[in-house]
Amino acid sequence: MKSSTKKSNLVEVPFTEQMVSSAQAKAKNLGKINNSILKGKGNFAGYLGEEIVANYIQAEIISNNEGEEKYNHDLIKGKKKIEVKSKRRTVPPRDHYDASVAETSAHQKPDIYIFTSIQFEGNKPVRAWVCGQKDAKEYFEQARFYAKGDIDPSNGWKVSTDCHNLPYKDLDPVGH
Repeated sequence: MKSSTKKSNLVEVPFTEQMVSSAQAKAKNLGKINNSILKGKGNFAGYLGEEIVANYIQAEIISNNEGEEKYNHDLIKGKKKIEVKSKRRTVPPRDHYDASVAETSAHQKPDIYIFTSIQFEGNKPVRAWVCGQKDAKEYFEQARFYAKGDIDPSNGWKVSTDCHNLPYKDLDPVGH
């Protein structure tokens, strides 16, 4: 049996009450958004994911700026356009869990996707992880497509919207 020496991409990261407050305010202002898998209920986790990643890699958040670019990516670092995809969880993520990009978000034009998982107890975030990144073009080349209603054979999950999934273990580590 071949042993793997690949280190996990999952990095637990701290977040502050200020990040939580900022994310809550943005989510409240946004309300229900088009193309949302959770029909707007994930806005808070999404904004908190942006706050966490921006702090972790020292990037600028642009998702609430004026103009059209905010619909194509969330952060800017140097010349790189970064889209953050976050998942709410009740348990810590594991390497075989999937990163997901909904088909309805495939129009976005980031250079890089960065994925986060945020563990909640009720409505309170308690822990967070940066789970990896992938060049946008490579992501779609490597990800599996699932149609709404499909059953993901890796975990038995009934897919709630058309999406492209890639296990966290197949992502690249996120550099600072």
